[in-house]
Amino acid sequence: MTRQSETPEPSGEGFSVKETEKKPTRSARRYVLALPVQLARGSGLTRDVSAGGVYFLTDQAYPLDSQLDLTLVFGATLPESPMQVQCHARVVRVEPHSDGVGIAAAITSLSFA
Repeated sequence: MTRQSETPEPSGEGFSVKETEKKPTRSARRYVLALPVQLARGSGLTRDVSAGGVYFLTDQAYPLDSQLDLTLVFGATLPESPMQVQCHARVVRVEPHSDGVGIAAAITSLSFA
């Protein structure tokens, strides 16, 4: 959705559209985090995470619009037990990379393990 602002023309007669601003499409703030991701078909590493989605690199491609279950592991390097967040998500973007595949997924549900 765009917002348009009107400003008077130089002659002072009428109005014309001078600028268009695009509203951001993301509804949640993204955090740059490198977290281990556990998948049914392998593993990966997040690039960024938000309340509504996750972007991660893996060696397995997933079809666009497919559903997947993944587990994000917080604190995997700490001596205490790491916290795991189990997510159900829908693949919204797939990007080939030289070192694997980038997957953007919208989180549809989550629970803490």
